[in-house]
Amino acid sequence: MRARLPAAILVSLLASARAPAQDADEPVSMQRTFVNLSLGDTLEQIQMIYPPAQEWPSFVEPRAHVKRYRVERTFTKYPAPHTDTMWLGLKRGRLVEVQLIYTAAYTRTKSVDALASDLALTYGEPRSNGGKFWWSDGKTVLRVFYAEVPVLKDGGAGVELRTSIQLLQAGLFPKGD
Repeated sequence: MRARLPAAILVSLLASARAPAQDADEPVSMQRTFVNLSLGDTLEQIQMIYPPAQEWPSFVEPRAHVKRYRVERTFTKYPAPHTDTMWLGLKRGRLVEVQLIYTAAYTRTKSVDALASDLALTYGEPRSNGGKFWWSDGKTVLRVFYAEVPVLKDGGAGVELRTSIQLLQAGLFPKGD
């Protein structure tokens, strides 16, 4: 009877103890879908969700050989909410990167720190460096940072910082970016 009591207590404690959502060293599996787009989508699939109102300008990123499309709010019939610019990166015809740059009004209500705090509830504490936050599971990276947006201020060119979020395939860009 005495031997059973400690075992029963141990079983009871283990059953009542809440296990952490995951091990601190084990990365959370990142969702690969963002603003109704999934990494791996084709341009045709993307344009069914965000029909173009005009042709989307593009260029090839020389380091990673990614074709990047700039989709301004007015370039699509149905823009993503609170978004000024959406950058789409395709490699070999498949989506490997999505970046949203939010409007000035949304940036005033949702700072990078606030957005990172919200995402930390899902993905755990982020890595951070100089106001940039990121999470990774080895296949996918989610980054939150301020993007520099060129603006006209007082008759001259200036830069405004806007809240930005980016979902991309891990290893897309060389280390140090």
